[in-house]
Amino acid sequence: MSILLSRAASAEEPRPWLCRDKPVFSYDHAMQYEAAARPGRQWRIFFMLYSPDSAHDGFDIVKSQEIGSRGDAQTGSLNAGRYFAVALYRGNGSHWICPDYTHDNRNPSLGEVSNLCYGEDGPPCLVNLKVKPSAPASR
Repeated sequence: MSILLSRAASAEEPRPWLCRDKPVFSYDHAMQYEAAARPGRQWRIFFMLYSPDSAHDGFDIVKSQEIGSRGDAQTGSLNAGRYFAVALYRGNGSHWICPDYTHDNRNPSLGEVSNLCYGEDGPPCLVNLKVKPSAPASR
């Protein structure tokens, strides 16, 4: 039963807190992210914060964004903090599915906070998420 819950997130509403692999990253300053998906599937990225009082198994969704299915990168910003990031894809019909493959590059490139990838059942990476510190304001 728990395997089914971790695989199929929901019939219509995505439920990223049910996914088993929730990579975490943190930074004490504002961040910028870039998420890109290979063409073909519809993906959505979710950024969550852990909160024991949350209605969603301890996770509050603080931001989510559709990732274009044409391969165009989507960008956004995040406040300082510790985030759990999950990319879900839409399966046949209207089901949102947790990816079976999540890879966290434990040694991100210089200037990156995190470099994550997600795949349906294993490699290759179908979604890449790069998080970098926000550029300091110019004076």
